[in-house]
Amino acid sequence: MSTAADRRAAFKALHQKGRAFLMPNPFDIGTARILDGLRFDALATSSAGYAWTRGVRDAEGLIGRDDALAHAAEIISATSLPVNGDLENGFGDSPDDVVATVKGAIEVGLAGCSIEDYSQDPKHPYYDLDLAVERIKAAVDAKNALAADFVLTARSEGPVHSEHELAETIKRLNAFAAAGADCVYAPQLKNREQIAKVLEAVEAPINILAGRKNFHLTRKELGDMGVARVSIGAGLAKIAFDAFIAAAEDMKLGGAFGCFDRAETMPEGLTDFQSFLKAGL
Repeated sequence: MSTAADRRAAFKALHQKGRAFLMPNPFDIGTARILDGLRFDALATSSAGYAWTRGVRDAEGLIGRDDALAHAAEIISATSLPVNGDLENGFGDSPDDVVATVKGAIEVGLAGCSIEDYSQDPKHPYYDLDLAVERIKAAVDAKNALAADFVLTARSEGPVHSEHELAETIKRLNAFAAAGADCVYAPQLKNREQIAKVLEAVEAPINILAGRKNFHLTRKELGDMGVARVSIGAGLAKIAFDAFIAAAEDMKLGGAFGCFDRAETMPEGLTDFQSFLKAGL
């Protein structure tokens, strides 16, 4: 099993402009083992995917720091791949809260983590830019003191529907990069034109979220544009939960069991995963 330092170094090396490496997001130990068996380069936790396994909504303060880090430790234990942590807003508003989260992330063995500028306050959902940057600077200082190769990703969560909103997102991403973030990420970016504008304006490695409806750019296309990393977010968890709910509703409302005709005992091509299970990984 690789050490935490090995995983950090491997994860850091993946962040090259144009590589567009895939970083899918498991939501429990079993899904982590499946993705490990499929030989992805890295994995990431999903705050939403994990929240759904606990029967609660995402990004409402219902999952705390200790819960999220314990979940991350479970994912880490199930794979030899580097794991990035989706750690929401750092589980608090202050820079000190973010520092505590980053220190905890390094201690449990994460290779990197993301910190959002979404405050979870419906009246003021995004931190003012000065505070958002201060939070990232504090996180950078903390990780540099403990593990400089830990990949800190700064997320700008605001909408990008208008040119003004896109300009504000670019301003924030550049400010986060200047504060020392290793990677930047705006989950609302979706179409080629928006992504191209961000890539042109921001020097730092860019993460693009591909795991959602109506996203039709391929990994090759994203790489050719200059994207460094492609994450899936809650996309795989949503597919799994949607299928579960649809089958349960079929049984309840229709009284028949044809929904199980859609199921396989084990999808073809997962022999490596089965080997891992037999080995007791």
